[in-house]
Amino acid sequence: MTDPTNHASAEPTTPNADAIRAAVDSAFPGVVAELGRLVRIPSVSWPAFDPAHVAESAEAVAELLRGTGVFELVEIRRAPVEDGSELGQPAIVARRAARNGRPTVLLYAHHDVQPPGKDEDWDTPPFEPTQRGDRLHGRGAADDKAGVMAHIGAIRAFAEASGDFDLGLSVFIEGEEEWASRSFGNFLRENRELLE
Repeated sequence: MTDPTNHASAEPTTPNADAIRAAVDSAFPGVVAELGRLVRIPSVSWPAFDPAHVAESAEAVAELLRGTGVFELVEIRRAPVEDGSELGQPAIVARRAARNGRPTVLLYAHHDVQPPGKDEDWDTPPFEPTQRGDRLHGRGAADDKAGVMAHIGAIRAFAEASGDFDLGLSVFIEGEEEWASRSFGNFLRENRELLE
């Protein structure tokens, strides 16, 4: 039997905005450095490019998600393209079950990038992250490896500011958004329970 006069709660507390802001500020340089490492991987998903780079990018993103320490499952998965002729590019899924009736948040991004085009059209090499002012330049630095790192940075900051938390998280980082997301529908069907 519990003591009704004991007002201490075993539930995790919700962090305040100042704690999250402080966690973001302290981690920001490291998150930008990790974004730079992702930009160096030429993960072009188009058929004329080496698919090993997309696989390397998927593994790098999976390791970053594992490194947050909050997920029960982090896996790289592939699904067949719509016509079933081949498997699509590797995608990453991560899951943390909600507890105590809390909701689950789904986060989406993609780790593949557009082809670099002609080298002479670039001021710096396309897969060499270059900081000018407060901007990081390089193929994928914005679209969408920055989206990947924004999710990872936010998860880390929330976990640091709150400790243990009850919020559920599902993450889906696809690997072929820049090449028509050909396995997207099948991937969602095959991983529905994991992502819902």
